[in-house]
Amino acid sequence: MSTANSFLALFDLIGELARRRRQTADRCFSVLGLNHTEARLLTLLHRQNGVAAQDALSIRLSVDRSNAVRALQRLEHDGYILRRKDDADKRANLVQMTPKGRKTVAEIAKLRNKMAQSFFGDLKEDEAAAIVDLLGKALLDG
Repeated sequence: MSTANSFLALFDLIGELARRRRQTADRCFSVLGLNHTEARLLTLLHRQNGVAAQDALSIRLSVDRSNAVRALQRLEHDGYILRRKDDADKRANLVQMTPKGRKTVAEIAKLRNKMAQSFFGDLKEDEAAAIVDLLGKALLDG
């Protein structure tokens, strides 16, 4: 296989894996009443010690801002988060995780671990580590 074909094959394979990952995540997170974006938002918020600016969360999600806002509205409606105006910047919203959100993040983490272990089938731990190293290199070079 030529270099160009190898890169194209890898590019397409990563796209297919991303699509399957999204479908798997939506299916798994649905048992919690969440979709993939909502689960990612809660996880990102947890990594920010439970409080973050709404715009920062939208940017870190890498989704359209309107999709992030819809997901945040639903999370707020269902009691996972609270949103309030930032005292320092009245134009900005701060997002804060509730106790229900913290409990749900623990369930999300358990589901993510199960998904990751089953997603790659017969791939061995050392093979996964080698792929992580190679893809990490691609990210650094890109």
